Amino acid sequence: MRHAPFRSRSTSPEESMFRSTLLVLLLIVATAIFGRAAAAPGPDPEILAVVGRLVSIKRLPSPCERKDGSAEPDCITLDGLYEAKYEIQSVLSGTTHGPEISFRIADHYGFPRFAHYRDALLFVTIHADGNVLQKYQGYAVHRTTNGSWATCGDPYNEFFGDPAQGVQAIDFADDLGIVGDFSEEGIRERFPEAKYLDLSNGRIRCRRGIPLSDLYERVRSGVLAARDITIPALDR
Repeated sequence: MRHAPFRSRSTSPEESMFRSTLLVLLLIVATAIFGRAAAAPGPDPEILAVVGRLVSIKRLPSPCERKDGSAEPDCITLDGLYEAKYEIQSVLSGTTHGPEISFRIADHYGFPRFAHYRDALLFVTIHADGNVLQKYQGYAVHRTTNGSWATCGDPYNEFFGDPAQGVQAIDFADDLGIVGDFSEEGIRERFPEAKYLDLSNGRIRCRRGIPLSDLYERVRSGVLAARDITIPALDR
């Protein structure tokens, strides 16, 4: 028995155009759906703002350093890396999960300046794989006689050579050390805010600074806002 040869049904130009148009529309819809899914932002990382008391800090090995101490070729790092642990004294924003917090610090200028002091205002990004200090957003603070906290001088601006802003008379609860422990050059080097210090009676006392709430707001509406990071304002 002979079979008739198979012949495909010819399509009209109108059918071809319809199929082409349908295919293009399907591609557009699929691209929009998958593109929207890929571009959908995840939840913003949580920022924890706390006053912490230094427990420990240590320098971490450079990622460009081999185990034998030699440098990894074609590897450049511009920051010193540190691991710090702080005991939480006061929570300004975010949720804590214990009395202490550990985080990493990347600092282009070497040992973090705020870590020379006992207490600091810290802005830490909370990650599942490790917490990280928002770069340069750690500020030494000291207790005041009214039980609050304040900086000595204006670390927000003066570290980068900018004019101080909002510095006011502050009654600090404690001094910063004994004059005899430092030379005059040592005081200027150890305390960049030396112009705000009173060195009478053999003690180093700070006389002017910025209240904690003012510094928090300056960071919140300044550096963090510029980084597209939102944290709530403090209730005053």
